[in-house]
Amino acid sequence: MKFIPSFGEITSKTKDTFKRFPITLLWAIIGSFFTLFAIENDTFDNSFTGRIILIFTLGISWLITTRFFEEQFKKNKTWLFLITFGFLVGFYFSISIENNRIDQNSIIRFILYFIAGHLLIMVAPFILRWHKSAYFNYLKAVFVAIIRSLFFSLILYLGVVLALLAIKHLFNVDFKGDRFFQIFVISMGIVNTWIYLSDFPKDVHNQTIIDYTKALEVLVKYILIPLVILYLIILYAYSLKIVINWSLPKGWVSYLVVALSFLGFSIQILINPIQKTIASRTIKRFYPWFYYLLLPLIGLLFVAIFRRINEYGITENRYFVFALALWILAMTLYMLFSKKKKIKVFPFSLAIIAMVVSFGFWGVFTISTNSQVRRFEKVYTDIKNSDFATTFEKKNQLRSIVGYLNDKNDLDKLESILGYNPKASFKTESHWQLQNKLMDTLHIKVTDKINDPYENHYFNINENNMIINVKDYDILKRLYINRREKRNSINGYHFSLGKKSSSIKVIKNDTLVGEIDCSKMIQNLKNHGKTYNINPDFMTLEESFNNLNVKLIFLNVNLNRDNDTETEKTLSNVSVYALIKEKNAE
Repeated sequence: MKFIPSFGEITSKTKDTFKRFPITLLWAIIGSFFTLFAIENDTFDNSFTGRIILIFTLGISWLITTRFFEEQFKKNKTWLFLITFGFLVGFYFSISIENNRIDQNSIIRFILYFIAGHLLIMVAPFILRWHKSAYFNYLKAVFVAIIRSLFFSLILYLGVVLALLAIKHLFNVDFKGDRFFQIFVISMGIVNTWIYLSDFPKDVHNQTIIDYTKALEVLVKYILIPLVILYLIILYAYSLKIVINWSLPKGWVSYLVVALSFLGFSIQILINPIQKTIASRTIKRFYPWFYYLLLPLIGLLFVAIFRRINEYGITENRYFVFALALWILAMTLYMLFSKKKKIKVFPFSLAIIAMVVSFGFWGVFTISTNSQVRRFEKVYTDIKNSDFATTFEKKNQLRSIVGYLNDKNDLDKLESILGYNPKASFKTESHWQLQNKLMDTLHIKVTDKINDPYENHYFNINENNMIINVKDYDILKRLYINRREKRNSINGYHFSLGKKSSSIKVIKNDTLVGEIDCSKMIQNLKNHGKTYNINPDFMTLEESFNNLNVKLIFLNVNLNRDNDTETEKTLSNVSVYALIKEKNAE
């Protein structure tokens, strides 16, 4: 297969591709133009627009898969498309919106379905029929299609962008920044999809002659398999360390075992059709020794997962790692004991798992939320029984759980434990402030650690009924000051954080006018016991310099440490109303 086709081949393939995948290409074209329209009208971040773009993005892989399924049936093929279309419509209506944004669970579900759709592309033509040589050639064609489509679409994108930049700088013609994003959407949504589909062979089951290139053999023999050996040595050395020290494995080892497994399974797919006939002893012996050596590491993987679950409960990440561990174990046993050893089982089974874990009482969201609610109940009960005086570690555990449930919009599930619904009790437009309000109302006292890095780090006032008295001042302006943005100006006066970040400097013409000390206010805020809806008078400072009077009304204050060695928290960023009056202007 040539990497760069002729113009005649491009024209012919373009027509043939549309005839073969009309619905998929129309879907990609309509979705791309809808995205262009959203970008043009600044509605790209809108929740309604976002849901539609997600469906168009998801639909491409699923419609390709559907077309491959249809090609295996001679009659009554419409029902396959209706199932796929119904699935996409159902997913659209299942997407939840919180605070005008698509919620986290819906995004994770989209990613799972996106992965499943692409995995099914890898097996769709071979669901009913199997031939390992034909399957190898098909996967090779898919890989070439991905590389070539990305190559051509990115070249087109870069070429058009450079042309626009040349016109802009040579002829002083300005373009909206959105134009570059729109060109990217066209390149990836239409051009990339069209080229990708044009490379899919029709008679995949008749392509049984293996063209195993020398480059591929070198890749497997001298790069991929040595990497597997390196990972095996590292993991077995770590296992020996665990035995010697008699300690439990670290959670991070789970990711390395999963990565090793995926690498080994990928090698198995690459060498499957030629493993028995190739002269290389390294490739011939990869099976079954890799799977025998992998089994003890799978045991290590389960120990690491259960340790994290026992300590911190189940979250989405731990659920997925556990599901992958079960899948890796199943695939390893299948390769060792099955007589058929059909490689299509790898992507097909993983696609099914991605679908199954996305819903139901067994699904990732239900299991994770219930686990964290139970963990909250246990920790909260222990703290409550101690008259809300506990260790820093236990309070931090509670804070972590509250933050997790808040991110999942599931704080209402704590109602039976707390006796009230936090989401209904704390009226706030700021989603992330909800967890701070909940923790503040518990009034938990830390008994073993004074400097809590999470304690009272953000303070704000209630602006709803705020009236600013501008008497005795000439100019009012809202400023945002942080450690990165060194200066903010008002009538030539620049405001920036002081060297120790406990003061705000006022500078004009590179000359220091004066410095407003905020240390007393910071200390008062730390001792205040409340972080939200603070009285504005409590966060107001006035200072008089030789030629200037300044009044700062802090709307919110964020405290942090400069580094891990600091014991005191100082100003990290603030939002203020600054009022000034020049004395010589009277």
